[in-house]
Amino acid sequence: MEFVYSTKNPDAPVAFASFNAMHSVFEMVIAGVSGNMGRNVAGKVQEKVREIEGKLNRHDPDSVFSKLDSSSGLSPVGVDDEVFSILQFCETFRKSTAGYFDIAALSVSDTRPAYRLSPECRTVCLSGEGLVLDAGGFGKGYAIDVVRTILSEEGVGNALVNFGDSSVTALGRHPFGDCWQVQARTGGGSFMLKDSSLSVSGPRPDGSAHIVNPQDGSLVGNRCLVAVEGRSAFVCEALSTALYAAPEMMRPVIMSSFGGYSYKVIRQDFKQWIEENL
Repeated sequence: MEFVYSTKNPDAPVAFASFNAMHSVFEMVIAGVSGNMGRNVAGKVQEKVREIEGKLNRHDPDSVFSKLDSSSGLSPVGVDDEVFSILQFCETFRKSTAGYFDIAALSVSDTRPAYRLSPECRTVCLSGEGLVLDAGGFGKGYAIDVVRTILSEEGVGNALVNFGDSSVTALGRHPFGDCWQVQARTGGGSFMLKDSSLSVSGPRPDGSAHIVNPQDGSLVGNRCLVAVEGRSAFVCEALSTALYAAPEMMRPVIMSSFGGYSYKVIRQDFKQWIEENL
């Protein structure tokens, strides 16, 4: 982990921490803390994010998601309360987004729901063969929500957390302002965040498609970004993924079920954008 503590401005000391996780870079700025406190909090955050990654990374054979995917529905898989709750939320999001958020979008099989939950036994059973559960559409957002709880419990009042340049959350305010200003890298304008989160979904920086439409299994080729702002980074990430995959006319319908959240479609000259990001 990279950790930097600065008292260049003695009235506004800041701690910065960065590490790799979930195939991305996690970055965090904490304002108004001592060096020891900043380092201690950063260590706790890294430990928890690594723990979450260890459960959700389907490419890790020891992870819960890998064990679920390899079970092929032949037998139920026991999970802890955290993973069980995550899967409950994901199924709720699938239903609330007309199926455009679906953690089983990469599956060969189109069986839905893709899994069955047993609250009594705390087990999960896939609905058959050919099903793959993937956390790519929500994992970073979920981790950020957990990090926000850690920061609050540790007494941190002002911080900005960025995970993979696609999910961001802000606590309190910037040392020299009443919020944290976040700029969309593609020129989509600024977002003023204060105790709120932001998630952006779209093509990769090189312009290639990577988000799958759960309805037909095709890669979504929309030449735009979809940004969702609201309280929970988990919800924002799920919604931005769903709205990007959904037809334009479906977006207001989906959002009507999520009070307190708003979205913005960022249309760009992608030729210029790709050149800037290469």
